Amino acid sequence: MTDVKHLWQGEWIDGAEAGRRLADLDTFAAAARQLPLRTEAVIEACTALAAGLAGAASADRDLLAAELGRSGASEQETAAVLGDLAGLLRRDALERVLTAQLGTTSPATPVPAGSGAAEYWAPVGMVAHVLPGNVATAGPWSLVEGLLTGNLNVAKTTGGSRFVQLFAEALAGHDPSGAVAALTIVLSFPSRNRDWLRTVCQAADSVVVWGTEEAVAGVAEHVGPGRRLVAWGPKISFAYLTEAAWSDPGILADLARSVCRHDQQACTSPQALYLDTEDDDQLFAVAERLAEALAEAAAGLPQPTPTLQERAEITTTVTVARLEQHLGHGRVLADPEGRWRVLADRRSELAVSPLFRTVWVRPLPRKRIPAVLRPLRSYLQTVGLAAAPGETGVLADEFVRAGALRVTAVGAMNDSYPGEPHDGLLALQQHSRRVLVPRV
Repeated sequence: MTDVKHLWQGEWIDGAEAGRRLADLDTFAAAARQLPLRTEAVIEACTALAAGLAGAASADRDLLAAELGRSGASEQETAAVLGDLAGLLRRDALERVLTAQLGTTSPATPVPAGSGAAEYWAPVGMVAHVLPGNVATAGPWSLVEGLLTGNLNVAKTTGGSRFVQLFAEALAGHDPSGAVAALTIVLSFPSRNRDWLRTVCQAADSVVVWGTEEAVAGVAEHVGPGRRLVAWGPKISFAYLTEAAWSDPGILADLARSVCRHDQQACTSPQALYLDTEDDDQLFAVAERLAEALAEAAAGLPQPTPTLQERAEITTTVTVARLEQHLGHGRVLADPEGRWRVLADRRSELAVSPLFRTVWVRPLPRKRIPAVLRPLRSYLQTVGLAAAPGETGVLADEFVRAGALRVTAVGAMNDSYPGEPHDGLLALQQHSRRVLVPRV
């Protein structure tokens, strides 16, 4: 791929030109902030793009599908990504997001707020997006959030894919006013290019970073004083079953499908199954039934394609678990072809999975939930809970007190709705200011 991989306000440029423009980013930002961007214009552009992505064929769909294919996505994965984006960009979905997070579909319209005053949502100014490389929909959606709130958006991607750039170009193509293009800059560079990263972050009024703790820390050091840092960092999600639920093959089938749905790449994907038991025989029996459910769920699905580093992490985790079998700590159940792995362990500690259909099964008696989970409360995300009807509410409250952000049915862990909080926060509010002005 040539070096012409940066999209700057609708224009494709090479690295040398991007460097020259970055040196004067404040000037570009000041000019862009003067451009009015109507929320309705963003919705109309998104709606038009969504129609193309949802159809059997369109220029936008073909271009984005080809880029995903060049990045290694299978036809099934490509269809899923474009389908997800089409759903996110529909008018009804966007209006629900705006209403849920800002209380209105017209955030820039002043509303009465007391004697002689009015309030409305104003953009923070410039939002920098440090995007992940492993979730294809995250970059486009992060840009849309910044545009819906009227901000100038400067996004950093990494790797060889130009998917986010092509998405931004396609979206701008459906905005005749030109404001979407003028308020969008997408740059591709590695985080080790600290000069570019520092320039982008220090110029921004709000910085959104997706990634590991190391990635968040590396960005945080460049965020200027008084500026917002919105960190979508690493999270842990798991399923929890009581005795009333773990004998139900339908619940284990739901769990297996949740594990396979995104190969555990989503932050809501279950990394472990915890059982309300202290009985080792029950633990191992459920682990065997989960292995059977995973074998059925994975049948016919494409083989996961972890990177070399990810394969090494899986191998290390499984090897250690096999060695610990001899110490009586647990058992390893694994597909000979590497399509899934179940690691049963008698210890209750919160476990992090190496992903790609690798699931821990551990005991967690309900009386130990606070002690085991509270030390890691900042990492807890979704709990897929299955229990007797009279137990569900009590256990849900217990997990929320322990730090969980979402408690759902086991089969709904990966589901969401337009406007749902992300990691306990409303993203559009992170990109906005609630301002007060004289009523006119």
